[in-house]
Order: sequence, then C-alpha cells, then structure tokens
Amino acid sequence: MPPALLLWTLRRLLFGLVAVWFAASLGFVLVHAAPGGPAVALVGEHAAPGQLEDVTRAWGLDRPRSVQYAQWLARLARGDFGVSYRAQAPVATLIAERAPVTLALMLPALVLASAAGIALGVAASALRRGSRWVVGVLAGLHAVPSYAIAQVLVLVFALGLGWFPVQGLSDARSEAAGAGRWLQMAWRLALPVLSLALLQSAFVALLARARVGEEMRQPYVATALAKGLSAAQVRRRHALRNAALPLLTLIGWRFGAIVGGAAVIETLFALPGLGRLAVSSALARDIPTVSGIVIVACATVVAANLLVDLVAGWLDPRVVRESV
Repeated sequence: MPPALLLWTLRRLLFGLVAVWFAASLGFVLVHAAPGGPAVALVGEHAAPGQLEDVTRAWGLDRPRSVQYAQWLARLARGDFGVSYRAQAPVATLIAERAPVTLALMLPALVLASAAGIALGVAASALRRGSRWVVGVLAGLHAVPSYAIAQVLVLVFALGLGWFPVQGLSDARSEAAGAGRWLQMAWRLALPVLSLALLQSAFVALLARARVGEEMRQPYVATALAKGLSAAQVRRRHALRNAALPLLTLIGWRFGAIVGGAAVIETLFALPGLGRLAVSSALARDIPTVSGIVIVACATVVAANLLVDLVAGWLDPRVVRESV
C-alpha cells in the first residue's frame, strides 16, 4: 500500500474511533443525567425503603462518576455492554441475537434503493419535458415519513390484496423447514424492505439525476457525440461511470438514515430486530440495552462510511492526495 494511502486510511480509522467514543460517552452522560439515574431504572420509582440504596451500592453506582466512567469504558473496550435490566442477560448476547434480522432488513433495502434510484435517476436525467414533475414527485416521496409509506403498503398489498403477511417474521402455524422456512421469512420481509427502500431510492434518484446531468454538460460529452455515440450510450458508458464515485460516497452517507429507518419499520412490522429491541428497552428504561444498541449503531455507520471512503480512495487516488 502506498504511504499516502496508508496515512489517509489510518487518519480515517482514527476519526472513526473518536466518533464512536464520543457517541458512547455522550450516551453515558445522558444515562446518568436522567431523573433518578440508573438505580431508579433498576428498581422502579416505587421501590421499598432502603432498596434504592442497596441497589446503588450493589451496582457500584455510589462511586465517583469518573471511576464509573473509567470502568464502563474498560468494559466497553472488551466488548462488554453490561447486563440488561429487563432480561437479566448480557446485552452483547441480546444484540447478537437480534442483529441478523436487522441486517436482513437493511442490506436488501440498501441494494434495492441504490439500484432502483440510480436507474430512475439516469432515466430522469434524459428527460427534457416533464423533468420538473419528476423532480417534484421524487422530492415529495423523499419527504414522506417511512412509517407513512409502510402503512400505505400494508393497506394495499397486505390488507387489501392479501399478498403479504402484516407482521412478524414467522408463522407459528407453519411447519415449513429448511429452504421453505427461509423463503417464508423472505416473503415476510418483502414489505418491510420495500418500505425502507422506497424512501431511500427517491433520494438516490435525485442525486443520480443531478450528477449525471452535470456530467452530460461536460466537454467530453460533445466529443463522444461527435464520434457517433448516441446520447443514451454516452449517458450510460461515460456520464454514469464518472458520476459513480460521488454517488457511492453519498449513498454511503445515507447508511445512517437507513439505520434510523430500520427502527421504525421493525416496530411497525413487529420484527425481532435491534430497532424494535431499542424501542421496547427505552420504554422499559433498560439503559444498558439502549446504550449498547446506540453504540453498535454508531459503530456500524462509522464503519460503513469508512469503507466507502476507502473504496473511493482506492478508485480515485486524487481523493487521497487532496486529503493528505
């Protein structure tokens, strides 16, 4: 690896670690700043006399805040997120059990949104008449909340046409096993994935239209047209290829929006993922679980952005030279 690329990679990695540390530390501060603190979350607001003090001593909450922070940070460095107040189980175990469902929702949604959005954006960049209407429709779709899109899809395709199930990842009455069970899970994830992808595909389409349209105004396009290539060929072979790198970077930045949208979609469709676990844990004041999920979500977003930056630097060395 060239020294410049190595230095640039190390800097990006350091910035990512600092971002995760800052998010985790902010979560620690907010948890202890909540009314009553963690002790009240453990025993409830109507604890028996003396019970609150006993729990405070048992969990080490009577120690100085700096000591608690240092101990919490040391455990976090080992991957120990603590013990769930509600489930009385390691938070890391709960996250590991729920993470596959969230990934099964997010990754197909990201791929579908990227592919459909780029295709739609390239097609929209070729329009001369009606392009404002297309932009207006895409912008309006992007402004619609994900839960509203999900409700419309449920009303039409689940309740109206009966093509898809409404909630859950499995049917207790089904005896499907093996490949049949996986197909059933994929069928139940279809509407949640589509709900999450539609909102993101509108944003990607707007970006693709703008970037490809900008490339089509570059001088090399006139040269390619003079050589006999059609506008569609130039748009597909040259403009889209040159716009791919900025699009990749911007799509990577949208990964955080998909993480946030997944929590809403999982709650609406009763999917046993991290988003639904975070919502139920927050309602139950299960502070370690919420804190662990937030840290994992932040680390995932940072890792996704770091990966996109590394790919961009590998594809275009100018990105590295301009940053170092």
